[in-house]
Amino acid sequence: MRASYAVSFAGVPLANVTLHVALRGSTYAAQVDYQVSGAMRLLSNSAGMASSNGTHKAGHFVPTEFDLDHRSGSSRQKVKLGMTDGVVKTMVVDPPLALDSNQTPIEPKHLVAIADPLSALLMGAAKIEGRAQGGVCDRALSIFDGLRRYDVKFEHQGTGTTAQKGLGGSTTICRAVFKPVAGRIGEGDRARSSSPNSNVDQITITFGRTSMMDLYIPVSIQAQTRLGAVSVLLTAFSADSARSAASR
Repeated sequence: MRASYAVSFAGVPLANVTLHVALRGSTYAAQVDYQVSGAMRLLSNSAGMASSNGTHKAGHFVPTEFDLDHRSGSSRQKVKLGMTDGVVKTMVVDPPLALDSNQTPIEPKHLVAIADPLSALLMGAAKIEGRAQGGVCDRALSIFDGLRRYDVKFEHQGTGTTAQKGLGGSTTICRAVFKPVAGRIGEGDRARSSSPNSNVDQITITFGRTSMMDLYIPVSIQAQTRLGAVSVLLTAFSADSARSAASR
């Protein structure tokens, strides 16, 4: 499966993102590639890749590896995580994570029962069989990307439709409530003390169901931040049952 997204900030094109997902038996491989776009390329050449690999059973994604490679100008941030049943067993962060005095250090207790940010976006339809359509929003996740640890709770907001070819037509709208926990979480104490229900960062994710892979993926993400509105919109989608991750 391949899904392309356009990211904009306050109506201005910001970046292009491509998501690849391959399911093979009881395993999955997912990868996101991103780079700045439009006029933003005059100000930044930021680009990168994040990948997640692991097992896939009954609609549930359990990562065993997560890699991040972000580049911006002459700086580069690389992360490599090894996980077993949601527990981080190995971690390489290069350059090492540097935190200021107002930020909470990442401790062993933060590395248990986690998902990486990429696998957290995916959800197999089999996981919510027998539930109401809003079941895709009926979950709370602890997410860790090597640089920060945060909790996300999804709340059902409603339903809609999409005309995107390859998706089932109906969509489910979830509100995502973020709670910073540790690591590089922004502005120190102010970020930690923000109420999960405050309107500083309101994020709404609309999920669509793929016809071929029976998988829920984001159709759009809308975020209202202190600086303005961020929008992530699905622009193209394709799926091929004969294509493997190795053929990309």
